[in-house]
Amino acid sequence: MGKGLSVTGFVLSLVGLVLSILGTYFSIIALPVSIVGLVLSVLGGKKVKASGEKSGLATAGLVLGIIAVVFSSIFFFTCGICVLAAGSALSGLNGLM
Repeated sequence: MGKGLSVTGFVLSLVGLVLSILGTYFSIIALPVSIVGLVLSVLGGKKVKASGEKSGLATAGLVLGIIAVVFSSIFFFTCGICVLAAGSALSGLNGLM
C-alpha cells in the first residue's frame, strides 16, 4: 500500500512541478496538485519505511513536492497580484472616459 502512495505522490509532484514551471494559468492547477503529491509522498514514505522497504521514490516525491509547492505558490500569488493591478488600472481608465 505504501509503495502505491509513494508512486502516486511522486507522479503528482512531478506534474505539479511541470505545471508550475509553465506558469500563468497552469499555476492555479499546479498548487493543489503539488500539495496532494506532497502529502501522498509523506504518507507513502511512512508506510514504506514501516514495512522495511526502500523509500527512494517517496523521498524523490517529497523533494519534488516541496519544490513544486514553492514554485506554484510564487506563480499563483504573483499572477493574482498582477490580475488585481490590471483590474484596478482598468477601473481607473473607465473613470477617465
